[in-house]
Amino acid sequence: MKDLRDKNVLITGGALGMGRSMAKLFLEEGARVCIVDLREQELDAARQELGKSGEVAAYVCDISDRQSVYELAAKVAAEFGVIDVLVNNAGVVKSNPFLEKPDEVIERTIKVNLLAHFWTMKAFLPGMMEKKAGHIVNMASAGGLLGVPYITDYCASKFGVIGLTESLRQEMRLEGYRKIKFTYVCPNTVATGMFAGAKRVRFTKMLEPEDVTTRIMVGIKKNKGMIGVPLSVYLVPLEKAVTPIPILDLLNRLLGIATSSKTTVGRQD
Repeated sequence: MKDLRDKNVLITGGALGMGRSMAKLFLEEGARVCIVDLREQELDAARQELGKSGEVAAYVCDISDRQSVYELAAKVAAEFGVIDVLVNNAGVVKSNPFLEKPDEVIERTIKVNLLAHFWTMKAFLPGMMEKKAGHIVNMASAGGLLGVPYITDYCASKFGVIGLTESLRQEMRLEGYRKIKFTYVCPNTVATGMFAGAKRVRFTKMLEPEDVTTRIMVGIKKNKGMIGVPLSVYLVPLEKAVTPIPILDLLNRLLGIATSSKTTVGRQD
């Protein structure tokens, strides 16, 4: 989607972090932006600030709740219009040893990070299919390519996002919707409140939101199926394919990947 002018964009988790950064970049491209978040106060503040750069609508919604998403879609269609670009950005993470991870934390992580993608795509994809064009961006993670200890539920959800995106991309193409594009994004740790407490992996830097969001904008315009940030992320699948597991695990320990998320506390709601 080379030209984003006058396109309708919806971003989940749009009040803070990368969601808010993406909203600003879309507005600079001349798009109309709808931000969705559960945090009402932060959402209103984002709407007011982003509104200085263009047309912005804001909706409070718990995207982990299927019915709430479908109600949101009806309201957005009536008040904002058909969505051309859907960005599934909202996510949660909390570090715990597996057997100490509360059941409700596991369920919440899967609901927000993975199941919500099903509900938003089922809600907004039909509009794209009617127009026979659109773009869906799903936030995955480098942790969706390589499992990381202490955030097992998060990694499982992000592995799922990649599989979901790859499967649906091919399905839409087989059904004749070649102009509906799909992108999944795999960044290393981003310095937002979501990853508060995380440790930097050796020989890498903690990413700023703009390090990722600017790459996403370029990727959308080039219809890229995957966006890895930094570029070394693209090597992860190859590294896993050719490296014996004991050596791979050793490298993860030496680089600090294995313990990078041990102290992650996530955003405190």
